[in-house]
Amino acid sequence: MAPRTVPLALVSAAWLTLAAPVRAQEARVSMADALRAAQRVAPELVVARAREGVARADVGVAGAYPANPSFAAGTSTQTARFSGTLSVPLILLGQRGAAVDAARADEATVLLDTQVAWNDVRQATEHAYVALWLAEGVAGARRDAAILEGRLEDAVIQRVQVGAAPELEALRVRAERARAEADVIDANAEIVVASADLSRWMAATDGAALRASEDPPVPETLPPLDVLAARIDLSSPVRRERSDERAANVRADRERALARPALSLDLGADVDDPTLRPADNPGATPPVNWRAQVTVELPLFNRRGANVDRERAAGEVARSRAVAARVRALADLTAAYRAYEAAGARQRVLRETVVPAAEGAAKASEEAYALGRAQLFAVLDAERVVVDAHVTALQARAARAAAWSDVEHALGAP
Repeated sequence: MAPRTVPLALVSAAWLTLAAPVRAQEARVSMADALRAAQRVAPELVVARAREGVARADVGVAGAYPANPSFAAGTSTQTARFSGTLSVPLILLGQRGAAVDAARADEATVLLDTQVAWNDVRQATEHAYVALWLAEGVAGARRDAAILEGRLEDAVIQRVQVGAAPELEALRVRAERARAEADVIDANAEIVVASADLSRWMAATDGAALRASEDPPVPETLPPLDVLAARIDLSSPVRRERSDERAANVRADRERALARPALSLDLGADVDDPTLRPADNPGATPPVNWRAQVTVELPLFNRRGANVDRERAAGEVARSRAVAARVRALADLTAAYRAYEAAGARQRVLRETVVPAAEGAAKASEEAYALGRAQLFAVLDAERVVVDAHVTALQARAARAAAWSDVEHALGAP
């Protein structure tokens, strides 16, 4: 008994129902759109900018006077009926300026922390966009393959009905079509996953499904590797560690300044002191007795040597981190640069040689099968090779775009 014929229109309708992603709330974004949104609302950057506010406030805290003036008033029964003393702390030996300088050095490091965070967010956003673009491209290739499988199934069934092909070929082509439709469903699921990942960096909470509106921008050529490597010292991770080293040195200077003696000025007055009445005029009003003195702290027990040693050690740690960051950035740059070159070469070979050859072989196989000169499995294999070639070409292009993003990340430019 010949297998039942399934109309192509019914096959296409069923496939579209299963394979097409929901498009009711799609939002098309470009790479530039994604980066602008990430720079504005990415959670990591929001936190980093909040830390900047704290660092700016710390500068004001460091510049605040360490103590308030104090006023003391008193009376006595034998001497002055009223005594008053105003004590004003004097910060004249550079302690306040050193504290402000240390806070500003820490603020500079925090600002570079934000640049480092942006460098990481930018790379993650670009990778997420490339992943979404690749998932959409693969899904498109899978859908095209499923359509071809449906058409081939109709052709095979017609041959089976007229006795030109065995029923086994109808079963085989039906299984291939079902596999192709399953691949489409899986590819559409990858789009949903990639869209969710990109939404995380864009802080998109409106529920819209993101879709890539353009190919990932990739330069055709890169400057020589040694030219790019010369820019490593300007990368934000290296500059951040060097800024932390400078901040540690400035904090050490602050600790040395805090070891200097503190001063205070005391101004006082004694009013109506009977002991000050002139001996020849006991009934006269006693003159006001004005007092002034300067108090100098003796820095004997608070030398702050341990604090200075700690900041020196912190500076050594930051210097070591700067060296490590430079080595790591140079290694990442070299790896990303070579990956970019390899992906570019692979993409050219696939686009110019492999894909056209696979398409030509598939067309020849279909024509040979129609003339009865080739087996069905040869046609199916040829079509599978075409799909795999297209998917591999997309993957090579995505790898090239991701490698370019890694080059930018290694350079750490703001």
